[in-house]
Amino acid sequence: MTFLYMLLLLSAFPLIKTTSISPRKQAESLVKWKDDWSSSSSSSPPWLLNSWSLTNLNSLCNWTAISCSKTRTVSKIDLSNMHIIGSLSLFDFPLFPNLTHFNLSGNSFRGPIPYAIGNLSRLTSLDLGNNLFDQQIPSEIDQVTELQYLNLRNNSLSGTIPYQLSNLPKVWYMDLGFNYFNYTDQDWSEFAGMPSLTYLDMSTQGDNLYHSEFPEFISQCRNLTFLDLSLMNLNGQIPPSIGQLRELQYLDLSNNFLDSSIPSELGLCTNLTHLSLASNKLNGELPLSLSNLNNLVELGLANNRFSGTIPDNIGLISGLQRIDLSINFLDGKIPSSVGQLRELQYLDLSYNSLNSSIPLSIGQLRELQYLDLSYNSLNSSIPSKLGLCTSLTHLYLASNKLNGELPLSLSDLNILVELRLENNRFYGRIPPSIGQLRELQYLDLSNNFLDSSIPSELGLCTNLTHLSLASNKLNGELPLSLSNLNNLVELGLANNRFSGTIPDNIGLISGLQRIDLSINLLEGKIPSFVGQLRELHYLDLSNNSLNSSIPLSIGQLRELHYLDLSNNSLNSSIPLSIGQLRELQYLDLSYNSLNSSIPSELGLCTNLIRLSLSSNKLNGELPLSLSNLNNLIELGLDNNLFTGQILPSVVSNWTNLESLQLHSNELSGEIPTEVGNMSFLLTLNLRRNHLTGVIPQILGNLVQLELLDLSHNDLKGVIPRFVGSRLRVVNISHNHLSGQIPPFVNMISLPDLDFSYNNLIGPIPGVFESAPANAFVGNSGLCGHVEGLDGIPTCPKRNSEKNNKNSEKSNKGALIVILVPVCGLLMVTTVIGLMFRKKSSLVLNKVNTSENFESFESMILQEEVKFTFAEVVKAVDDFHDKYCIGTGGFGRVYKAELQSGQIVAVKRLNMSDSNDIPAINLHSFQNEIRTLTSIRHRNIIRLYGFCSRRGGCIFLLYEYLERGSLGKALYGVEGVNELGWATRVKIVQGLAHALSYLHHDCSPPIVHRDITVNNVLLESDFEVRLSDFGIARLLSTDSSNWTSIAGSFGYIAPGNVNLICTFMVYLFAYWDMF
Repeated sequence: MTFLYMLLLLSAFPLIKTTSISPRKQAESLVKWKDDWSSSSSSSPPWLLNSWSLTNLNSLCNWTAISCSKTRTVSKIDLSNMHIIGSLSLFDFPLFPNLTHFNLSGNSFRGPIPYAIGNLSRLTSLDLGNNLFDQQIPSEIDQVTELQYLNLRNNSLSGTIPYQLSNLPKVWYMDLGFNYFNYTDQDWSEFAGMPSLTYLDMSTQGDNLYHSEFPEFISQCRNLTFLDLSLMNLNGQIPPSIGQLRELQYLDLSNNFLDSSIPSELGLCTNLTHLSLASNKLNGELPLSLSNLNNLVELGLANNRFSGTIPDNIGLISGLQRIDLSINFLDGKIPSSVGQLRELQYLDLSYNSLNSSIPLSIGQLRELQYLDLSYNSLNSSIPSKLGLCTSLTHLYLASNKLNGELPLSLSDLNILVELRLENNRFYGRIPPSIGQLRELQYLDLSNNFLDSSIPSELGLCTNLTHLSLASNKLNGELPLSLSNLNNLVELGLANNRFSGTIPDNIGLISGLQRIDLSINLLEGKIPSFVGQLRELHYLDLSNNSLNSSIPLSIGQLRELHYLDLSNNSLNSSIPLSIGQLRELQYLDLSYNSLNSSIPSELGLCTNLIRLSLSSNKLNGELPLSLSNLNNLIELGLDNNLFTGQILPSVVSNWTNLESLQLHSNELSGEIPTEVGNMSFLLTLNLRRNHLTGVIPQILGNLVQLELLDLSHNDLKGVIPRFVGSRLRVVNISHNHLSGQIPPFVNMISLPDLDFSYNNLIGPIPGVFESAPANAFVGNSGLCGHVEGLDGIPTCPKRNSEKNNKNSEKSNKGALIVILVPVCGLLMVTTVIGLMFRKKSSLVLNKVNTSENFESFESMILQEEVKFTFAEVVKAVDDFHDKYCIGTGGFGRVYKAELQSGQIVAVKRLNMSDSNDIPAINLHSFQNEIRTLTSIRHRNIIRLYGFCSRRGGCIFLLYEYLERGSLGKALYGVEGVNELGWATRVKIVQGLAHALSYLHHDCSPPIVHRDITVNNVLLESDFEVRLSDFGIARLLSTDSSNWTSIAGSFGYIAPGNVNLICTFMVYLFAYWDMF
């Protein structure tokens, strides 16, 4: 008896525990939770919760948002949409064991969902949707075994979804959509089927970065009626097992990366009403089994890669209301069976390759509201039966091959809102009956062959906001009835044959934002009424025959961004009121007859990006106020009568310019050096002025420059070296320039150049040998070979008469050098080696940053180098081993990262370590170094300079290349997979360009003699940079002889034993490298 009593007592213990929780404790806990909202945010709890108070503890069940059970304890909490900012950190879950409904949706609760939520063992409905909860869903949620409804939608939850969710046997509704779950690390195999589940939404935020395959457990949820997996970045295939979801009514897999065909098993889901597979990579033909989905209302397959034809049996899905097959590769005809879809309201087949004609059966779709067949290859005419689709509000047939006249039946579509027929082959007139389309808001008939005048009846379409009739053959005058279109926002009549004047009453259409009347035959003046169009953003009246002056009222268009009045006959001056157009970005007044000077007020238009005043009669000096236009990208002031100088203060702020056209004026003075700071400049045209002085050397640094025209001026001095590789046009003819033509080191060829009629001397660089002969005429001091240029002498060879015995060898040497010249930079190393041989070994002195570097024997740095050698030594901590990145035959290479962020490679050579290097003349060596530091070629490593010090210590400063040597790329673990054949060809070509340059454009030529995979360096994009490790030498122009065998074993050609340099040397090295 005692045993039975104890057993009964133990079985009642949970009840005793539950009922021992008093309502007062719950009330106190809720007040504490509410108070936490106030302290954790700047907002106060909503006034609706004033009943939640310590003074009202005994009325818990009457509190707002609280419901109680029979035991007077809380069973429901509903705080939805109360704009609360708080968290669950102080909610005491164990105090609410009888809670069945917990709704916090539509607030700003944040922080994690506490694991203590597992204490709510009787909870059936949990709604935390539309909040800011973050972190992972606690796995303890599987302890809430009575849960039926779970909504966590639209929070910031992350991590993986705990598989424990699938252990909730009674859940029928689960919405996890629009969070930030990590699907990449998700293991779907841990999930079990959920037999009660009917609604599942796992769609996610649009910026989801994670990928996953289709969750396999879903096919085991056999009672699903709603499934949304959109925006999950799913890849792979749609599993055939999806056909097991026979109860499914709604399926959305859109906006993923699924890349299979549609499984035919999908046709087994015969209860489907909505199917969206849009915006994936699905391919193949549309399966015939889709016709089994006879309950389907919406079919969305847009933006995929489907091919083939639209199945004829699509007409069997009689209940379809919406079809979207746009943006695919479907071809063939539109099946006539589409006419059987009598309930169809929306049909979009745009952006495919459909051909043939529009089927007549389409007229049977009396419920059709939206029809888009644009961007196909449909031909023939518009069937008149289309006019039977009287429910149409949107009709798009643009960009096809439709032809014929516009059918009169279009006027029967009397509720049509948008009609777009542009980019077809329609001809004839615009029917006057179009005025019956009183609901029309958007009409585009542009790019056809319509050839009538605009019917005045068009003015009856008073709801029109957009009207485009551009690029037709329309003629006549603009009808006055256009002013009735008082809702018009955009008017596009460009590229027609309209004549007469612009109607004054166009100013009555006060809401106009865009007007384009360009390329017509309009004449007369620009009506001053245009100033009343205060919302106008875009005005293009170019290419007409407008005359008179620009009206002052144009300054009232304060919202104007674009103004083009070019190619008219406008005269007088530019109105001062133009300075009031502060939003203006594009201004083109070119090809008119404007005179006087540029008003200084133009400088107030500081948002201008493109300004063209070309081909007028403007005069005077360039106003200083133009310097305010620091956003300019294109500036055209050419073909005017401007005088005075190009002031540095005017151009100094034009640092964003890409095109500067000042040619054909009367400008004088020097070219300001500030032009060299326009680092984005593509076009510089100053021809036909009276400019004097020299061409600033800094212009050579305009690496983006494509066109340079300084011709027909009075410039003198030498031509600067241009380091850019994009130059396509160079014209500096008809000046007084002297000196030699620089090699344009980074150019392989220039298709259009002209150096004629100057005082240039010396050889014509080899890169220009294929240039037209007239590019060099008028320069009596030039020599070399240019095809078609007669009378120009051959350049004399250096010491060519001194060694007649070796003439045959000289010829051979010339041949080899043409094929294989050297990396001049690299020669540096060898000459260095020759120079610093000592009869006895010297002790290498440690370099100290405190030394006076003026005490070095010699120091040569490029002019543009912005660092000192002291900075380099400091950057490598007096050449500490930790900065060493390589060791060679004569020393070590260090990586120096300077304070400016620039990285250079420092080669430190100790010449006392080598006993067989002969002494050479230091002065001669320094001259050679100066030559090499001036070399600029994209395929040769850049030598910044060198320093030498008593004691045999030499330092070479090179640019640093991160990828390292070709050897590393060919044989290293990381690089070998990146060297495809295209990359190898690129490397071979780059190396050939470097060798060719060193012979053709270096004087004297330089022969490398040691082409190996370790002497070829690579940039990050595998662009070649040839380097040297000690044996390059300058080759006399009359000699192909070497004084000793040089090179790396394995790369030395067998013919080198005769000490004759031939092209086979490089062919052998190429063969061994690749």
